[in-house]
Amino acid sequence: MKYRHILVTAAAFAAANTLVNAQTVNQWRGGETASAWNDPYKWKQNHTPNDEEAPYFREPISVINVNSTIQLNHGMHLYGEELSLQGNGNINLWSQVPHERTVNIPADGNGFANLTLRDNIALNGRVALSSKGFGTAASKGSLTLKDRSSVTGDLCIGKAGTGTGRVYVQDNSSYRITGLEIGTEAAAGGAAELHILSGTVQIETKDNPFEIFNEDASRRIILGANGTLRFEYPMSVAQKKKAVQDMIRNDRLTAAPGCRLTTPLIQEKRVIFRAEDERNESAVETKEQLLAAIGRIAAAAEVASVGLQPEQIDSLLKKMSSSPRSPEAPPSGESAAAVRLTQQQGASSAAPAAGSTGRAAGFIAFFGAALLMLRRSPEHRSDGADAAPKKQ
Repeated sequence: MKYRHILVTAAAFAAANTLVNAQTVNQWRGGETASAWNDPYKWKQNHTPNDEEAPYFREPISVINVNSTIQLNHGMHLYGEELSLQGNGNINLWSQVPHERTVNIPADGNGFANLTLRDNIALNGRVALSSKGFGTAASKGSLTLKDRSSVTGDLCIGKAGTGTGRVYVQDNSSYRITGLEIGTEAAAGGAAELHILSGTVQIETKDNPFEIFNEDASRRIILGANGTLRFEYPMSVAQKKKAVQDMIRNDRLTAAPGCRLTTPLIQEKRVIFRAEDERNESAVETKEQLLAAIGRIAAAAEVASVGLQPEQIDSLLKKMSSSPRSPEAPPSGESAAAVRLTQQQGASSAAPAAGSTGRAAGFIAFFGAALLMLRRSPEHRSDGADAAPKKQ
């Protein structure tokens, strides 16, 4: 038994030694002056990180030009305070092991670090902010996207309730979040925030993103006047309305200072949020008015479900308000079915209060006519055919 124990211990040591050797550290030796990633003399191993190496950034400030496609199999680890990647390149972390396809910010337990992407830098991989086994309350990591930079992949913030992670999206940058792992808790001192000041953040996770944010008060999304937030998650409109209202009511989704949220587009497949300057005139200037407006979205969502898009509705509104009414023949085929669907949806709702019957009937008639006009309007034909008669 003792001999077997020695063999097992020796085998475990050999496996661990192989793992360490397989992930050799290659440390960046540049500083605040921009240097090229492909400069071999800026790396401790005198060559750029290869398939078996993990790049480490320990300088307080490192500025690197990336103008090529880089593949990293063992992630990136930021131990310094600031790493700025600029240029027109791609960084791909394609390892099948989640831990090894991760950018860890910061990589030490009590650090503060920020990774900035600018110009046309594209990063494909998992980003972990204060989470890689170092989720202490003093650990703070952030990611800043500027210019036309982009990130695609999972976002992980915090661990065991602690750690602080913030994402800042600016200019025309974009963040496509394919997986969302948030382990922060307000009671434990953690914080997870997405600041969409401009640009676009698209969340398309398998898990319900609304539940992830509504779960704890430490998780927030802050939307600026030039930012766009998209949730690509299939769920009924009624369920999404409640989830979105809970996020707003509990301050999980708020506007940046000087801005206010506008009424979102809510469909079964997506939710789109934008904000505006609070000095603009609006019918939804308060949180209560916004919540009420979201509660009235159902009718618009039902129309969208039979083929109308928001821009098409706007176009039809303008066209119908500028053209005189004329008698129309009864619709047939698909148009008639759409009108009947709208009428049934109106009839299935609660009985209107006294004095509102005419408005309800007018509402149903309007959208029925809108659907009919959509089918007949050349500019909205799905087949792209020209409506003008062909010359003989």
